[in-house]
Amino acid sequence: MGIGTSKYRKVMRTPQSGENAGKKLWYATAVSDREMNFEDFVTHISEHNSPYSRGTIHGVLMDTLDCLKELILDGKSVRLSDLGLFSIGMTSRGEETREKVTAASVQGVHLIVRNTKNWSNAELKKLTKIVAYDEYVAGEGGGTSGTPGGGSGSGDTTQGGGTQEGGGSQEGGGTQEGGGGNTDSGDVGF
Repeated sequence: MGIGTSKYRKVMRTPQSGENAGKKLWYATAVSDREMNFEDFVTHISEHNSPYSRGTIHGVLMDTLDCLKELILDGKSVRLSDLGLFSIGMTSRGEETREKVTAASVQGVHLIVRNTKNWSNAELKKLTKIVAYDEYVAGEGGGTSGTPGGGSGSGDTTQGGGTQEGGGSQEGGGTQEGGGGNTDSGDVGF
């Protein structure tokens, strides 16, 4: 696997807590400027010297996704090799006493993906060239669209996570967890 190119956009934020609470500061936030749909992903796999047909790959991946969803919704954590550990998370309303906490206290559920080993934050940083999104679109990386956010023209950054170690930040609502750079991806749902 070669080096990839990760793009960032400059955004101003005012942290609500921590040492920089109330200060307007500029941060780099990751930009996902293209999206590959499932069918294109299947084709991509089949074209990488795979001995399996596109149809076989499609079927295996569909069955994998169905089983992953079934197991996670049954409360199991599923580790997919070095990719990550998939599990379910919940958001809950706070209650005044232990006895008042019930299923009705749960406000939502979401998918949690914790990266591991070869997908650790440190490994991913080693494997990517980081460039400003406007420089990438201007020709440095040969971007596919002149609109922020890629072909959709949405301008959104599509990141989960809260404040990361090292003072940077990401958009979204997850948290950085300890133990090997694992990330709780936040509000990714089924």
